[in-house]
Amino acid sequence: MDRGYWLLAGAVLILLVVAGGIYIGVAGQNAHNSAEYLQVEPAEGNISANETVAFEELSPAQQDLFERARNTSEITEISADTDYDVFIDNRHVRYRNRTYDVAVAVS
Repeated sequence: MDRGYWLLAGAVLILLVVAGGIYIGVAGQNAHNSAEYLQVEPAEGNISANETVAFEELSPAQQDLFERARNTSEITEISADTDYDVFIDNRHVRYRNRTYDVAVAVS
């Protein structure tokens, strides 16, 4: 088989894995007895403005969560009373002239 076929097959496989991960993450948000975590890392490459939220637009609880996660290399547990949808709707946070990747994990 030619190289183009293998590239297409690889791209489809990657798409399925990513879509499955997103589905599991979204479906798991409503699960009982689950814990949610936030991970923050400096962003690299081209950043889409429509996937970025300014730090100032976050609620005080969201700002505190973001800063705690930014100041550690570990994932940070999200308290039950903190709305984390903004971190799902936006892949990046603009903070002090830097852009950070944010990801919510559900266990």
